[in-house]
Amino acid sequence: MKKIILFLSIMLLVLSSSISITGTKIETPSSISADFTHTVFAEYATTTWCPNCPTAAEAINEVYESDEYQFNYVTLVSDVNPNAQERSRNYFTIAIPTIYFDGGNTLFVGNAGSIPATKSEYIQQIEENGARTPKSSLVIESSATWLGNAKIDISITITNEGNSIYFGKVRTYVSEIESRWLDYDGNPYHNAFLAYAFNEILFLSPGSSKTFTTTWDGTVNHNGITFGDITEDNILISTAVFNWIPHLRVGYESSQYTQRYLSFFADQSDAITLE
Repeated sequence: MKKIILFLSIMLLVLSSSISITGTKIETPSSISADFTHTVFAEYATTTWCPNCPTAAEAINEVYESDEYQFNYVTLVSDVNPNAQERSRNYFTIAIPTIYFDGGNTLFVGNAGSIPATKSEYIQQIEENGARTPKSSLVIESSATWLGNAKIDISITITNEGNSIYFGKVRTYVSEIESRWLDYDGNPYHNAFLAYAFNEILFLSPGSSKTFTTTWDGTVNHNGITFGDITEDNILISTAVFNWIPHLRVGYESSQYTQRYLSFFADQSDAITLE
């Protein structure tokens, strides 16, 4: 029997109204290929109060740390971080845990009942998305230098190696490798999104490049929250480029809820630690 916890708040006002469930497989294409066309990007929507999220958190991090699959991920801890909450709202998230692969091209809601079974589901989706042909061949070059006092110099260069114009959005996520926020079992989340370094429109003609630079400051106000206590060895800088073309997707469904959202495919991603 799937365990369901209903929050009584309206989803669009407070994301912590999400449903916590043990597992719902969203049907995806059956073809799987280990020949990746790009580095897959995953966004894990969760909260600190979710009882079914620790299995998902451990599963996705074990897949990531195995270094066997070409993907990056960030964790959106939505009940304690307004920046994560806003990103989860882009997907109209109503059930957690949910992991969105490549901008929500596919997703997996809940967990599969155990860490090994959940890892298997995630691996399948990573490989499915890795086999997808991006809109254009993109290369991301990232650098990030610690300046001290929670300040980081960040430079992201994106090159369009394809033969057509590329239009989309670049998002660079500053995350904590071992999070300040704990899951329901009291364990720290991993790769937990803090705030954006970049959230910008991207236009690239064939063969052209664009560089984004900034000095990200954790001590300033980031949508009502600050991160002046971050440490150099605990920061991950993840960048994903999302194509502008929308694709309608249906996520979690029940007799009471149907999740519909627009997916903007992530065509390339990159992640680095600090220099």
